Amino acid sequence: MHFAAALLALTALADPFCGDIAKLVEGGREPIPFQELRDADFKPQLLRYGCFPGGVGYFCQQSKLPPEITRDGTASQIAACLPDAKITVEKQRGGLPKAVVSGSGLRFELQETGGEGAPAGRVLRIEVAADR
Repeated sequence: MHFAAALLALTALADPFCGDIAKLVEGGREPIPFQELRDADFKPQLLRYGCFPGGVGYFCQQSKLPPEITRDGTASQIAACLPDAKITVEKQRGGLPKAVVSGSGLRFELQETGGEGAPAGRVLRIEVAADR
């Protein structure tokens, strides 16, 4: 077994969050990314209400975030599950910057919007796609 794959498997056993990331890594390697996961109705729990298939990958969103859940904190949590993770911040045209975690063949894009006074509070969105 490849060292990075072995490390990913060990991390997944110790942490359910990393276990979901490990399943996404495997799903991203499929000929049609995530197809078997979608067929099995897999919904990773990266945020409180889980994630859902969307577009070419998965989409997660949570509103009314508690103070301890942030874009950067969640990006770090995802990166800790991937042995070769790299985190960057990309500015978007006319929008807020997004954190991008890439590694193990996946790309996670995280964006936080809103604020404490907004009706939906702070909102975190995560898009997961195979990085080929």
